[in-house]
Amino acid sequence: MVVRDAVVVATDTRVTAGFFVAHRRGKKVFPLAEHAAITIAGRVADAQTLIDILRANINYYHIVRERPMPIQALARLTSTIMFSSRYFPYYAQLILAGVDGEGPHLFNLDPFGSVTEEKLIATGSGSPVAYGVLEPNYREEMDFNSAVELAFQAVSAAIRRDAGSGDSVDVAYVLKDKGYGELSLDEKAPLYRKYFNYLPTPT
Repeated sequence: MVVRDAVVVATDTRVTAGFFVAHRRGKKVFPLAEHAAITIAGRVADAQTLIDILRANINYYHIVRERPMPIQALARLTSTIMFSSRYFPYYAQLILAGVDGEGPHLFNLDPFGSVTEEKLIATGSGSPVAYGVLEPNYREEMDFNSAVELAFQAVSAAIRRDAGSGDSVDVAYVLKDKGYGELSLDEKAPLYRKYFNYLPTPT
């Protein structure tokens, strides 16, 4: 979600293949650069390949132009890559999030390269449940801490009600002044106690 001078993203960590739980601590949110992040849903290998390609292009842009790649340019690049592979697509649903000179941005991309800019996005099998929590409570002017809690609450609701979501919650953000960061387990502990009544064991 986009809030004041920041974007906040949250994911569960369950990796599934159909009804088979392949991993319980899979990573679904990654930094692309100091000012940009990405979340993934779909085929993990395809998403990881796209992340490598995007990081290389972001670094190249920074070297050549001596400034960070704008988030809109990053979204267009990602869209072009995915559209060019539409006959043998990357099976990944992506959220690109970041803050640049124009402010915070959030882009939604499907496997065929369609791209839309939104203020609020949920993807994956748990997204219908997450939207049920997000849409009534989200306000663009909400403060950072409220946004973090709302993102956590939305993922926790999906974990409780969707078999494809589960295990634990990762929360990341990009702040205008501080760049990319992720909440530690200690920082998430009050939210785990509030929404799950337990604290997951460190991995």
